[in-house]
Amino acid sequence: MPEQLLTILKLCLLALLYLFFLRVLRAVWTEVNPPKFPVPEGAGQPTSSQPAAPRMPKAPKVPTTRKKAAAVPTVLVATSPPGRAGSQWSLAQELVAGRHAGCSVVLDEQFVSQQHAKFFVRGGSAFVEDLGSTNGTWVNGERATGQRPVRPGDQIQIGNVVLEVR
Repeated sequence: MPEQLLTILKLCLLALLYLFFLRVLRAVWTEVNPPKFPVPEGAGQPTSSQPAAPRMPKAPKVPTTRKKAAAVPTVLVATSPPGRAGSQWSLAQELVAGRHAGCSVVLDEQFVSQQHAKFFVRGGSAFVEDLGSTNGTWVNGERATGQRPVRPGDQIQIGNVVLEVR
């Protein structure tokens, strides 16, 4: 083989080796520094292109004769590592369960994704939604797809952690 061809092959191999190391470094970096949660549009202060809405005076409160709202269900850790058993979270606001420190329900478990599942209440009913996790979210032994309604007594499995809706 001509010496020029060997030199070109050596340079190509060296370039591929550098690309491989860069890919490994990128994978390690994203595992150590996971992506931040996106901020919903309209949250926080208005931008310069978005004028602030004028404040309207509040209307006086009128007494209404409504029935008491049903109690908001809570999520309870039924079986988990000993330090987590019995922990409760209210579904009064949306909860995101996962390994990431920014999640509402942090589950430090190897089979739990960074952002694994979302719990929320809509129209008085509780729902769970898998957020594209690797190992899936299971409700009463069935894999949850899309937004799945859950009722009190249902068991939701995320990795090795089982949560019960109460």
